[in-house]
Amino acid sequence: MKRKSPFSDDALHSDQSLRTIRIDRPGTGTDAGKLRTREGTVGEVRVKVRLTNAVDEAMVRRGLLAPDKVRSYDADALVDTGAVRSVLPRHVVQQLGLAIVRKERAVFANDAAEDVDVAEVIGININGRRTTEETLVLGSEVLIGQTVLESLDLQVDCHNRQVIANPAHPDQPVIKIKQLRGTINDTVQVSIPA
Repeated sequence: MKRKSPFSDDALHSDQSLRTIRIDRPGTGTDAGKLRTREGTVGEVRVKVRLTNAVDEAMVRRGLLAPDKVRSYDADALVDTGAVRSVLPRHVVQQLGLAIVRKERAVFANDAAEDVDVAEVIGININGRRTTEETLVLGSEVLIGQTVLESLDLQVDCHNRQVIANPAHPDQPVIKIKQLRGTINDTVQVSIPA
C-alpha cells in the first residue's frame, strides 16, 4: 500500500518558489524534514542589509535633496544562491519610493514563467560593502541573489549560516574581469601598406 504524503502538490509548487531544495519526506531518514546538502544538514542563510533609493542618493550628490531625506529600508534578507537577481516585495518598493521601470520574464524553480515588475536602481549595503542594482518586484521578503553576491565579492558559508567576505579579498571587493584577445587593453601590431 502506497503512503499518501501529508503535503499537496499545490503546496509544494507555489508560483513564488524561487529556489529548488530537497526536503526529506517526514518520517524517513534520521534528519527527516530538514534541509540537506551533500555535505550535511543546513538551514536558511540570512543577512542584514540596508537598501537605499539610489535616485535619492544621486539627488543628494547634486545638492537637490537633504541627506536626511534619503529613503532607506533595513531588512533581514534571505540569501539565495539559486536566484540570479535580487527580489523586493511590493511594500518595500513603495516604502523606498521606487518607480517600476519595465517588466521582465522570470522563470521559477518549478518551471513556471511570469512577467514581473522591475524596480529602478537601489543601493544595497551588506557587511560594509555597497553595490547598486535593479530588482525584481514580487514575493513577501527581501531576497539577495547571485549578482549582488558577485559584485560585492561575498560568499555564503552554509555551515555557519552567514555571508562572508571572499577570504582572498577580505578588505575590499575585487571584481574579476576577463579580457578577450584584441580588446582595447591588448597591444595589436598592424602593418599598413604604403
